[in-house]
Amino acid sequence: MPEPRHWHLMMYDVSDSKVLRRVHRALKDWGKPLQYSVFRVRCTARELERLRFELVTLLGDDDRLCVVRLCDGCVGRITVRGRELAPLELEQAPFKIV
Repeated sequence: MPEPRHWHLMMYDVSDSKVLRRVHRALKDWGKPLQYSVFRVRCTARELERLRFELVTLLGDDDRLCVVRLCDGCVGRITVRGRELAPLELEQAPFKIV
């Protein structure tokens, strides 16, 4: 039986512009942006740990990363004012394979 996938909000605050671009590129491989520093990612617990490890290696001591797991009900109640950056796709690939 495959591991269940859950939606997560990933938010970051990075002070160095070079690191900021690297974190943004890494998260674009895994999910879709809601805003520049807020992403929604659908992944298993194992994939989430892999993503966290990847991001922690990029982040400095003063940088912050916040991960919020969303229940199915919460995902259905997400609203965006203005033009949405990426449509909500229920079955997206968890990450880009290189």
